[in-house]
Amino acid sequence: MEKLGFLPGNLRREVKGEAVIWVHAVSVGETAAASPICKQIRKQFPGAKIIFSTVTQTGQTMARKLIKADAFFYFPFDLPVIVKKVLTELNPKLIIIMETELWPNFIRIANQKGCKVVLVNGRISKRSFRRYKLFTSFTRKILSGIDLFLMSSQEDTDHILSLGAEKKKVFCCGNTKYELKIDPGDEGVKSRLAQELQVENAAPILVAGSSHANQEELLIPLYKRLKAEFNDLVMILAPRHPERVKEIELLYEKAGIRTVRRTVLQRQKRHAPVILLDSIGELLHLYSLADLVFVGGSLVKSGGHNILEPAVYGRTIFVGPYMDDFKDILNLFLEHDACIQVKNNKELEEKMLFYLKNRHEAAKKGRNALELVRANQGATEKITGLLAELWDE
Repeated sequence: MEKLGFLPGNLRREVKGEAVIWVHAVSVGETAAASPICKQIRKQFPGAKIIFSTVTQTGQTMARKLIKADAFFYFPFDLPVIVKKVLTELNPKLIIIMETELWPNFIRIANQKGCKVVLVNGRISKRSFRRYKLFTSFTRKILSGIDLFLMSSQEDTDHILSLGAEKKKVFCCGNTKYELKIDPGDEGVKSRLAQELQVENAAPILVAGSSHANQEELLIPLYKRLKAEFNDLVMILAPRHPERVKEIELLYEKAGIRTVRRTVLQRQKRHAPVILLDSIGELLHLYSLADLVFVGGSLVKSGGHNILEPAVYGRTIFVGPYMDDFKDILNLFLEHDACIQVKNNKELEEKMLFYLKNRHEAAKKGRNALELVRANQGATEKITGLLAELWDE
């Protein structure tokens, strides 16, 4: 109903007569990237009301755990009558869109109502760039309605300028996904999770994060080969969409591999060597338990996922050949010897076995990853400085 423009009464009451900042993130990854921005906005604009929208249910769940906002809701369908109704009721002064959500009607009507619209962590992949180039005049018209483009990298900056964004509105600020304020030495969370998952004595631990359909099947021979050489191996498998857990259970049962859901371990002893993560918001901290990490969405053509989360814990990170959505970050990591990219699942087996038998080499990769994250932090400060200037205008 919220997507159709029927906002809850408490949200309308919360914003009535207030200066409103609306932050929008599509799903889990964008929500995590918005977290440091929202924290800094809260400090910088203490009198403003922060409202936060997502498109997906998993994003909404994550937002309520991570984001310090005054209200949460679902983003409206991009239909003029719906968008106009929502913008009239919420009347935001500033709209922050994470990454690249170019909704034509939303941006146009926001302009008409005098709202300032800002793209933060702006990202234009080569695939998206080619698509937008096919409709140059239409794309340029959408971009003309955005007041600031705060881009993630120089390549993204070049892409948005090439698509027609005004140069005076475009800034290369870096990526807030590097702003993971986690103390890798904090053993409290790590020890609690190890106890709850009953893996205190397990070694090694492989965490496969954000896996996609058709990918869990490719991990079965990997698991069997590692298990044959390391009998105490435990694999924690976190599907991108937790509702797929039942499907994965059947797949692994057919392969003769015992599995157990993470939530079940709260009430029974673990006997299975593969743990399926069926909860939201825990993957980041689960990386602290890992000896090796495989970041999903990269063995199949799904664009890959965020390698910064395991990096902040200094873990040895593996990815497949398909990392189009995180190409800049990946290239930086490869350049600094901070992760391992493989061509296929067979090579993944070989590389993981090598690093399990050469722990000093694995530890070096992990240290490089952590140092790289720390070296690239600071985007939030740049972004909120530019937001403050726009707010004062």
